[in-house]
Amino acid sequence: MNTLSYKTVSANSATVNKEWVLVDADGQTLGRLASKIAKLIRGKYKPNYTPHVDCGDNVVIINAEKIVLTG
Repeated sequence: MNTLSYKTVSANSATVNKEWVLVDADGQTLGRLASKIAKLIRGKYKPNYTPHVDCGDNVVIINAEKIVLTG
């Protein structure tokens, strides 16, 4: 019988590639930007996302004083 074998690959601290991300907050809405930054910090945009491993990126926010507050 010819079967395919798939293995789940989980990230660990040795295989995580953390990067620095620069975010420009000029003209962005506060809540929407905060949710995008939270996903970057957790690493949910990465294909090797593993919930119990810190695989998120380091985030630097510029122009935070020009953020848009609504409501």
